[in-house]
Amino acid sequence: MAARRISGIISRSLSLRPLSSSIVFPGNRSCLGSEVARFSTAAALEEPIIPAVRIHDTQLLIDGKFVDSASGKTFPTLDPRTGEVIANVAEGDAEDINRAVAAARKAFDEGPWPKMTAYVKTTIFII
Repeated sequence: MAARRISGIISRSLSLRPLSSSIVFPGNRSCLGSEVARFSTAAALEEPIIPAVRIHDTQLLIDGKFVDSASGKTFPTLDPRTGEVIANVAEGDAEDINRAVAAARKAFDEGPWPKMTAYVKTTIFII
């Protein structure tokens, strides 16, 4: 008797699958019957449990340093869930682009990059 009960429990537990993997027959009846209904619903939350996000104001990375934009302008980044400002981002313009390109050119010409072998450069990109 006990063996039959254990066998029944095991076979029922092995047949329970999530709704997405169950077999559906014509008429939208699943082969799992009422077990599907038990596992196919999720509890609804009235308030999502998501902490508020706040990032400090950001700067531009030019020549290895974080700097404000030349104009001092920023633009707000909003949390799409609440509409609140979560950060003010530095707004770069043509002067900032010119500074960044000049710094990159200098690093490319005078830094370690031109002295590296192709093999070393490849390992940098692969890693």
